[in-house]
Amino acid sequence: MHPLEIYQYVTLFLAALVADFVDSIAAGGGIITIPALMAVGLPPHLVLGTNKVQACFGSAMATWRYASGD
Repeated sequence: MHPLEIYQYVTLFLAALVADFVDSIAAGGGIITIPALMAVGLPPHLVLGTNKVQACFGSAMATWRYASGD
């Protein structure tokens, strides 16, 4: 696998921000992150794994924030 260019990292970072915003409102951020990761040329198994890890951390943080009463 070839290394990503700097503009691809920036694009993925911006896509992740938008996806997290969508997730915080109505869920479904994977609809943004999966095509963005596929567009930069990552293999499908890495794309799905990355999306699942992102979703797990997002859910864990939301649960922690809800439980702490913030």
